[in-house]
Amino acid sequence: MKIKIFSIALVTGMTIASALMAQEFLAKKEVRLGKKVADFALPDSSGKVHKLSDYRGKIVVIHFWSAECPFVVRYENRIKEITNLYKNKDVVVLGIDSNATESRGQISRAIQQRAINYTVLMDQDSKIADRFGAITTPHVYILNRKGRLLYEGAFDDQGWAARNPVKTSYVREVLDAMIAKKTVPFSETKTYGCTVKREKEKAS
Repeated sequence: MKIKIFSIALVTGMTIASALMAQEFLAKKEVRLGKKVADFALPDSSGKVHKLSDYRGKIVVIHFWSAECPFVVRYENRIKEITNLYKNKDVVVLGIDSNATESRGQISRAIQQRAINYTVLMDQDSKIADRFGAITTPHVYILNRKGRLLYEGAFDDQGWAARNPVKTSYVREVLDAMIAKKTVPFSETKTYGCTVKREKEKAS
Protein backbone atom coordinates (compact mmCIF):
# COMPACT_ATOMS: atom_id res chain seq x y z
CA MET A 1 0.00 0.00 0.00
CA LYS A 2 2.84 2.39 0.86
CA ILE A 3 4.50 1.69 -2.49
CA LYS A 4 1.24 2.39 -4.32
CA ILE A 5 0.74 5.65 -2.43
CA PHE A 6 4.35 6.67 -3.14
CA SER A 7 3.93 5.89 -6.86
CA ILE A 8 0.77 7.97 -7.08
CA ALA A 9 2.46 10.85 -5.26
CA LEU A 10 5.50 10.63 -7.56
CA VAL A 11 3.41 10.66 -10.73
CA THR A 12 1.30 13.51 -9.37
CA GLY A 13 4.45 15.48 -8.52
CA MET A 14 5.90 14.90 -11.99
CA THR A 15 2.62 15.95 -13.60
CA ILE A 16 2.52 19.18 -11.57
CA ALA A 17 6.19 19.89 -12.36
CA SER A 18 5.60 19.28 -16.08
CA ALA A 19 2.53 21.50 -16.05
CA LEU A 20 4.44 24.32 -14.34
CA MET A 21 7.32 23.98 -16.81
CA ALA A 22 4.93 24.03 -19.76
CA GLN A 23 3.18 27.07 -18.31
CA GLU A 24 6.56 28.83 -18.08
CA PHE A 25 7.62 28.36 -21.68
CA LEU A 26 4.11 28.72 -23.14
CA ALA A 27 4.13 32.23 -21.69
CA LYS A 28 6.75 32.98 -24.38
CA LYS A 29 4.53 31.80 -27.23
CA GLU A 30 4.20 34.44 -29.95
CA VAL A 31 2.90 32.43 -32.90
CA ARG A 32 -0.90 32.44 -33.05
CA LEU A 33 -3.44 30.73 -35.28
CA GLY A 34 -4.57 32.92 -38.15
CA LYS A 35 -1.66 35.32 -37.72
CA LYS A 36 1.40 35.84 -39.89
CA VAL A 37 4.51 34.16 -38.47
CA ALA A 38 7.45 36.53 -38.02
CA ASP A 39 10.57 35.72 -40.00
CA PHE A 40 13.41 33.77 -38.41
CA ALA A 41 16.72 32.29 -39.51
CA LEU A 42 18.27 28.98 -38.42
CA PRO A 43 21.23 26.90 -39.65
CA ASP A 44 20.98 23.37 -40.96
CA SER A 45 23.45 20.69 -39.87
CA SER A 46 26.00 21.85 -42.46
CA GLY A 47 25.87 25.43 -41.15
CA LYS A 48 23.85 26.88 -44.05
CA VAL A 49 21.33 29.45 -42.78
CA HIS A 50 17.71 29.23 -43.90
CA LYS A 51 15.14 32.01 -43.44
CA LEU A 52 11.43 31.34 -43.17
CA SER A 53 10.93 34.19 -45.67
CA ASP A 54 12.90 32.16 -48.24
CA TYR A 55 9.77 30.02 -48.59
CA ARG A 56 7.19 32.79 -48.85
CA GLY A 57 4.71 31.94 -51.61
CA LYS A 58 4.79 28.25 -50.65
CA ILE A 59 2.85 26.27 -48.07
CA VAL A 60 5.26 25.48 -45.23
CA VAL A 61 4.99 22.47 -42.94
CA ILE A 62 7.14 22.95 -39.84
CA HIS A 63 7.52 20.08 -37.44
CA PHE A 64 9.62 20.02 -34.32
CA TRP A 65 11.98 17.10 -34.75
CA SER A 66 14.38 15.01 -32.69
CA ALA A 67 17.37 12.81 -33.49
CA GLU A 68 16.41 10.31 -30.80
CA CYS A 69 12.71 10.60 -29.94
CA PRO A 70 10.96 7.28 -30.74
CA PHE A 71 7.79 9.11 -31.76
CA VAL A 72 9.69 11.05 -34.45
CA VAL A 73 11.27 7.77 -35.60
CA ARG A 74 7.78 6.24 -35.81
CA TYR A 75 6.58 9.13 -37.97
CA GLU A 76 9.69 9.52 -40.12
CA ASN A 77 8.42 7.51 -43.10
CA ARG A 78 5.11 9.37 -43.02
CA ILE A 79 6.90 12.71 -42.99
CA LYS A 80 9.13 11.66 -45.88
CA GLU A 81 6.09 10.43 -47.80
CA ILE A 82 4.35 13.78 -47.32
CA THR A 83 7.51 15.54 -48.52
CA ASN A 84 7.54 13.45 -51.72
CA LEU A 85 3.79 13.61 -52.36
CA TYR A 86 3.54 17.39 -52.06
CA LYS A 87 6.90 18.65 -53.30
CA ASN A 88 5.45 19.48 -56.73
CA LYS A 89 2.49 21.28 -55.15
CA ASP A 90 4.47 24.18 -53.67
CA VAL A 91 4.70 22.54 -50.23
CA VAL A 92 7.94 22.71 -48.23
CA VAL A 93 8.64 20.54 -45.18
CA LEU A 94 11.06 21.83 -42.52
CA GLY A 95 12.16 19.95 -39.41
CA ILE A 96 13.41 21.97 -36.43
CA ASP A 97 15.51 20.35 -33.72
CA SER A 98 15.20 22.46 -30.57
CA ASN A 99 16.59 19.90 -28.13
CA ALA A 100 19.47 21.22 -26.04
CA THR A 101 20.52 17.60 -25.43
CA GLU A 102 21.22 16.84 -29.11
CA SER A 103 24.49 17.84 -30.78
CA ARG A 104 25.07 18.85 -34.40
CA GLY A 105 26.96 15.59 -34.96
CA GLN A 106 24.13 13.53 -33.54
CA ILE A 107 21.63 15.37 -35.71
CA SER A 108 23.78 14.91 -38.84
CA ARG A 109 24.14 11.17 -38.21
CA ALA A 110 20.39 10.75 -37.70
CA ILE A 111 19.67 12.66 -40.94
CA GLN A 112 22.05 10.40 -42.86
CA GLN A 113 21.02 7.12 -41.23
CA ARG A 114 17.32 7.78 -41.64
CA ALA A 115 17.72 9.18 -45.18
CA ILE A 116 15.83 12.37 -44.35
CA ASN A 117 14.55 14.03 -47.54
CA TYR A 118 13.68 17.43 -46.05
CA THR A 119 15.69 20.19 -44.40
CA VAL A 120 16.33 19.92 -40.66
CA LEU A 121 17.21 23.17 -38.89
CA MET A 122 18.92 23.56 -35.53
CA ASP A 123 17.45 25.68 -32.74
CA GLN A 124 19.70 24.68 -29.86
CA ASP A 125 18.75 27.60 -27.61
CA SER A 126 15.07 26.67 -28.16
CA LYS A 127 14.11 30.26 -28.99
CA ILE A 128 12.06 29.27 -32.03
CA ALA A 129 10.42 26.44 -30.08
CA ASP A 130 9.49 29.00 -27.42
CA ARG A 131 8.16 31.39 -30.05
CA PHE A 132 5.95 28.65 -31.51
CA GLY A 133 5.02 27.17 -28.14
CA ALA A 134 6.26 23.76 -29.30
CA ILE A 135 5.64 21.13 -26.65
CA THR A 136 6.48 17.79 -28.23
CA THR A 137 8.41 16.08 -30.97
CA PRO A 138 6.69 15.89 -33.30
CA HIS A 139 4.63 19.09 -33.12
CA VAL A 140 3.36 20.37 -36.48
CA TYR A 141 2.62 23.90 -37.71
CA ILE A 142 1.33 24.63 -41.23
CA LEU A 143 1.62 28.08 -42.77
CA ASN A 144 -0.19 29.24 -45.90
CA ARG A 145 1.46 30.95 -48.86
CA LYS A 146 1.26 34.31 -47.10
CA GLY A 147 2.97 32.98 -43.99
CA ARG A 148 -0.14 32.79 -41.81
CA LEU A 149 -0.48 29.88 -39.39
CA LEU A 150 -3.57 27.83 -40.24
CA TYR A 151 -2.89 24.60 -38.33
CA GLU A 152 -0.97 23.37 -35.31
CA GLY A 153 -0.96 20.01 -33.60
CA ALA A 154 -0.40 16.34 -34.39
CA PHE A 155 0.27 14.62 -37.73
CA ASP A 156 -2.71 12.33 -37.34
CA ASP A 157 -5.02 10.73 -34.80
CA GLN A 158 -2.96 7.62 -34.03
CA GLY A 159 -2.22 8.72 -30.47
CA TRP A 160 0.31 7.25 -28.06
CA ALA A 161 0.11 3.61 -29.15
CA ALA A 162 1.63 2.59 -32.49
CA ARG A 163 -0.91 -0.24 -32.74
CA ASN A 164 -3.78 2.24 -33.03
CA PRO A 165 -4.97 2.56 -36.64
CA VAL A 166 -4.76 5.97 -38.28
CA LYS A 167 -8.25 7.13 -39.16
CA THR A 168 -7.52 10.78 -39.96
CA SER A 169 -4.32 12.34 -41.29
CA TYR A 170 -4.68 15.91 -40.09
CA VAL A 171 -1.68 17.13 -42.08
CA ARG A 172 -2.79 15.64 -45.39
CA GLU A 173 -6.34 16.91 -45.03
CA VAL A 174 -5.14 20.40 -44.13
CA LEU A 175 -2.67 20.45 -47.03
CA ASP A 176 -5.27 19.22 -49.52
CA ALA A 177 -7.70 21.91 -48.38
CA MET A 178 -5.06 24.64 -48.62
CA ILE A 179 -3.99 23.55 -52.09
CA ALA A 180 -7.64 23.52 -53.19
CA LYS A 181 -8.06 26.96 -51.58
CA LYS A 182 -10.73 25.67 -49.22
CA THR A 183 -11.21 26.20 -45.49
CA VAL A 184 -8.98 23.86 -43.51
CA PRO A 185 -10.94 21.08 -41.74
CA PHE A 186 -8.79 21.32 -38.60
CA SER A 187 -7.01 24.28 -37.03
CA GLU A 188 -5.69 22.79 -33.79
CA THR A 189 -5.29 19.26 -32.41
CA LYS A 190 -3.64 17.78 -29.33
CA THR A 191 -0.02 16.69 -29.75
CA TYR A 192 1.77 13.70 -28.27
CA GLY A 193 5.39 12.57 -28.27
CA CYS A 194 8.64 13.36 -26.47
CA THR A 195 8.97 16.67 -24.67
CA VAL A 196 11.17 19.27 -26.38
CA LYS A 197 14.30 19.30 -24.18
CA ARG A 198 14.95 22.95 -23.42
CA GLU A 199 18.17 24.19 -21.74
CA LYS A 200 16.61 24.43 -18.26
CA GLU A 201 15.35 20.85 -18.55
CA LYS A 202 18.79 19.71 -19.67
CA ALA A 203 20.42 21.30 -16.61
CA SER A 204 17.87 19.94 -14.12
